[in-house]
Amino acid sequence: MNILIPHTWLKEHLATDADPKTIQENVSLCGPSIERIYDTEGDKVYDIEVTTNRVDSMSVRGIAREAAVILEQFGISATLKPQQLLQDLQPEVTELPLPKIVNDPDLSKRIICVVLQGVKRNSTPEWMGKRLLQTDQNIHDAAIDITNYVTHELGHPCHAFDYDKLMKTGGEIIISEAKKGETFTTLDGNVFETVGGEVVFKNGEGRIIDLPSIKGTANTSIDDSTQNVLLLLESIKAKKVRFASMTHAIRTTAAQLMEKNVDPNLAEDVLIRGIELYRELCGAKIASPIYDEFPGQREPQPVSLPLQRVTDYLGLEIKTDRITSILETLGCQVKVAGSMLTVTPPTFRPDITIPADVIEEIARIYGYHNLPSTLMDTPIPVTKPSDVNYTIERTIKQYLANIGWQEIYSYSMVSEEIALESGQPRDGHLKLQNPLTDDRVYLRRSLVPSLEEIIAQNKQEEQMSVFEIAHVYHPLPRQLPEQDLMLTLVSSDEYRQVRGAFEQLLRQLFIEGIAVKPLGEHDSTTVAQQAEIWVGETLLGKVLHLTSGHTALEVQMSQLLKIAASHPIYQSIPKTAELKEDLTFTLPKKTLIGEVLASLKKADGLVKSVELKDQYKQNYTFGISYWSPDQNLSSEEIEPIRKKVVATITDLHAGTLVGSV
Repeated sequence: MNILIPHTWLKEHLATDADPKTIQENVSLCGPSIERIYDTEGDKVYDIEVTTNRVDSMSVRGIAREAAVILEQFGISATLKPQQLLQDLQPEVTELPLPKIVNDPDLSKRIICVVLQGVKRNSTPEWMGKRLLQTDQNIHDAAIDITNYVTHELGHPCHAFDYDKLMKTGGEIIISEAKKGETFTTLDGNVFETVGGEVVFKNGEGRIIDLPSIKGTANTSIDDSTQNVLLLLESIKAKKVRFASMTHAIRTTAAQLMEKNVDPNLAEDVLIRGIELYRELCGAKIASPIYDEFPGQREPQPVSLPLQRVTDYLGLEIKTDRITSILETLGCQVKVAGSMLTVTPPTFRPDITIPADVIEEIARIYGYHNLPSTLMDTPIPVTKPSDVNYTIERTIKQYLANIGWQEIYSYSMVSEEIALESGQPRDGHLKLQNPLTDDRVYLRRSLVPSLEEIIAQNKQEEQMSVFEIAHVYHPLPRQLPEQDLMLTLVSSDEYRQVRGAFEQLLRQLFIEGIAVKPLGEHDSTTVAQQAEIWVGETLLGKVLHLTSGHTALEVQMSQLLKIAASHPIYQSIPKTAELKEDLTFTLPKKTLIGEVLASLKKADGLVKSVELKDQYKQNYTFGISYWSPDQNLSSEEIEPIRKKVVATITDLHAGTLVGSV
């Protein structure tokens, strides 16, 4: 998300003599990226990209806070100015009753509001209008523009209701979820119908009077007759805001902020700043006590980590005093006890939750450009690895995606639980000394548990087939691990469908003659049975029947590349025709169909190919092709071969022909 901030507005919150170019160069190195500086309305305006996890920086004061910390690291004097907010918030006139507010704590973490009386519809002052234009916002009049101004300045959306209209609707604000088929009209006159599940404000009669955190509705909006205003801020659940905003394509600044989990603790400062501006620009008087319901108030959770971990991650030692200074200037509370660092982030930094987040903050303010870098101490390898062929990898990925499989990119590092699910003991995995996170510290030896984890996380999908081409890592004594590039497929489909998809994939690589040889039970909590996949004398990999009911295929890419081809081998057009027929056999339960197919192919030299065409219960229909290179076969010549085929199934597999020869 990009935000526009005029330099003079920034300077109201940031005490510094740095010029715009200096601010741009230094802040962009360690914080939000100031992409451009425009000359607009006689002022320099910063165009700043802020990442979505840093909603605390999506305001004038948020950028000022970041700049104050970063500029100091470069020896440039800069401090965040304290906010001088109104202290006396007692009613100034005869009190007007607040509306009855019925909140649902599961939908809104905070509701704070105040009634303002005698609001004059004055024109927006020139200084405010100029700043709104510089930040690509429309100008209306002061009573409306104040809400947009304070939102941009402090970073929490607010809304002004026509107090008298609201009270005429029953004087109630009920926070609830909309039902399907309800209608509301936004303040710009557009009519919408709810799909169900949107968070709305309703009156006592169940009529929608606001689409909170997104856009006001016409039945409570300010107009030319407005005299009294209810200034209100809510903190609707972020995913609910995004759901309603995206569903109805109402993409306002308020929605874009609230769907990113704006800190509800900001609401009080925004309300007070709004009161100040209404008093100053519209002659308004405070006409009620401040109503504040804050069921979602939470204390920030401290994050603890050894100081040595900072050194391990960054590759250099930063003095403890410097670490403490950096974190405290970011608004964190810091305690150092022996070798342990405990950091409690401010409420506006919900993105700091684990040790890696703390280290990232230290690194970016210290300056990524200041971290040491070293060249490789060995020559760049020029030998092409035997298990790499990007053309064939692309063919595999495109084909599987085209038939409905989903490609996955999962972490090479796995948790202890996932490591054990590979069937290998914990000490049979390499453990990283400086992992990116504390829960994923082992290099995986199989892709299957990672793909199973992804399927488990998508329980809403009744059927799911996923694949990944990635390395697994097998420990070697006193040297780097052996890396095997694997193609792994995991599917909730039954085995026959998975095998069929895999055989078709091999045909794309011009590979025929797959054979699956069962290995029986497997000593693992996740694998019930396994088999080997062979093509001629080449062992490609394994079939795993998982205890979850899923089927997995593990294929070594180095073996696959030995027999794969980029184009078919030329074969002349046969001079004789094939003769095809279908035979159906009743087979005992647990018969291995792969072995049946192999037996059928060996029944006679004139059996060219066999495929499983259909199944119903224990009845299996096989399509058989007979072919002689020397002559066209007649039905009479096929009859003894057919009898051989039937006898093969009867003798070797206890099958029974459906029908007669």
